[in-house]
Formats: sequence, structure tokens, C-alpha cells
Amino acid sequence: MPTFDGGHYFLTVLIPISTGHVEDGTTVTSPVHALRKRLDMLPTAADTPAKGGGRSPFARSKRTHFARFAIIDDVAYTGRTARDTLVNSFAGTVLTDAQPQDHLRCPFLLFSADFDAANGSDAERDAYLTELWNEMGGDLRGILTFCHGFEAQVKDAASFAAYMARCQLETTMSFNDYYIDDPKLPAWPFDTVKKGVIASGGVLVVGVVATLLLLVAGLFTRSMQGWLPAAFGLSILGLVALVVVVVAAYFNVMAAGRKPFPAAPYANLPTVLKALYLQRKLTDFAIEHQMAAAGADGTSSQQLYDGFKAFLATHKPDDLQAPTQHPGVIGI
Repeated sequence: MPTFDGGHYFLTVLIPISTGHVEDGTTVTSPVHALRKRLDMLPTAADTPAKGGGRSPFARSKRTHFARFAIIDDVAYTGRTARDTLVNSFAGTVLTDAQPQDHLRCPFLLFSADFDAANGSDAERDAYLTELWNEMGGDLRGILTFCHGFEAQVKDAASFAAYMARCQLETTMSFNDYYIDDPKLPAWPFDTVKKGVIASGGVLVVGVVATLLLLVAGLFTRSMQGWLPAAFGLSILGLVALVVVVVAAYFNVMAAGRKPFPAAPYANLPTVLKALYLQRKLTDFAIEHQMAAAGADGTSSQQLYDGFKAFLATHKPDDLQAPTQHPGVIGI
């Protein structure tokens, strides 16, 4: 799936971390260790006890659904490349000899983000990165200062966007779980392709059979040999048509796979936050009125009606601004 899908841009950036040594306060350490410490101190979400209840700086962005930093020290070694035992025996393979292994030349910082976007263009990506720098440039500088070339290349929002773009990787397996109903996608023209394969395949079979029959008949009578060029030409025509249909179908499938899914309704961040807020408040409302109904007097239909009317007036489901769930906050 593409980097842009379902109304969201899935940004993946892999940034080389500097090597050597740095001063972190009064301590001389490696950039990767200093970076790991800095990331560990970065708040994740309010009401998170493990992080002291701080609020993530990414919550200042009104477009960011998810964001993550991770350090990749090296590629994972998954063991020897398996080969058949008989092949190893004939080849004289010594299983205790190490095979070549891949290693990174330096550790890398992975940054991934899922944010609202109108399209998957570079301009849309750069606009988001510019906004991110303007909202949390100090936090980003404190993290990326340990990355290769950052201090020399990044001076403002525009140069930050360019720096991140140079380190971007294509996102090939994005995840989007905001669809309530199945997205309305155009149907692939399977029937048309099927008919094309049958028709061209039929012409090919008829041409080949006719050619073979004429070759056999030509052994007994020379008058039948005059039809050979036509039968052979029919075979070639059928083969060419079949190849054209199959190749066209392949490219059509690949082109369809590159197209992003349409945006899911109500999938932008303000709407999602409002939905989370209403979910919690409506749960509280239901519990409150169930407890009242279980009491001695019960709850009349009119009381339930009035209570829900007051609920709508207080929480304003159609107003995405307030009251609503705050970004970067667990709970309300």
C-alpha cells in the first residue's frame, strides 16, 4: 500500500545517528546513548505514570494521530541461510564456518508518523513537517542533534523538512483502522479480462490445431498446403492477443494497487478526538441512568428524555472544538 492511504500520510524516516563521542552534561558518552536517554525522558501522554504524567509535544499538532521514535542499533541476525542437507554434503559445507552477515555502518533513528493529509504529495509532507517544527522545534532539536548532519543542515522549518525528506523511506505496509463500513472501491474488470483471455486463447487453439491438421494433410495432398500460412498466421494472432490481454491485466492490477484507498468518513483527528470524548461521556450517562432505574422509584421515560436532552446540550456532538478529548491525553 502507498505512503498516502485513506486520507492519511504515513511518514517513515530513517536517520543515521552520529558516531564518536558527545558531552551530555558532565558525562562524555556516545551519541546513541545520549539519544536513548533523551528519548526515554520524552513524555508520551498525560496521565502516564511511568513518564511522570507529562504531555507529549506531538500533542501540539492538530493533525498527528500517532508518532514514534525508535533506535535501530543493527539489523537482526536470524541465523544461517538454510540449505538442503544433501546439498551441503555434496558441496562440502562446513556448518561451523560463519556465513557473511549484514551489519549497519552506524545506528539509525526511526521516526514514523501518521497524520491527516489531503494528498500524498511532497508539498503536503513538507507542510506537515514545517508545522511540526513550528510547534515543537526545540524538542525536535534536542533529539535530532545527535543525528548525522543535523546541526549543519537544519536552521529553520524549511531546512528541517528538507532534512527529513532526504531520509524518508517509502511506507509499504500502512495501517488504517478508521473504516466503519467497507470502502466503496471500483470493481476490477474481471469479466472483461476473462472474456479477452477466452477469446484470444480460443483463436490461438484454433490456429494451432488447424496448422497441425494442415501439416498432416499436406503429407498426402499438396493442395492443402496453401492454407498453411493462414492457419499459422491465426496462431500468431491468437498468441499475440493473449499476451496483450495478460500483460494489460497485470499492469492494470499493479496500477490499481498503487492507488490509495479513499478517506474514511470521520477519520480526521478532531473528529476522532470528539468521538472518544462522547464515548466516555455516553458510557457515564448510561451507567448513571441504569443505576437510577434500578432504584426504588425508577426512571420514567420523560426523565430519560430530559436527561439525554441535557446531555446533548452539554456535550455538543456536532461541535468538534469543545468540549472534546484533548490530544496527547489519556482520559478526559
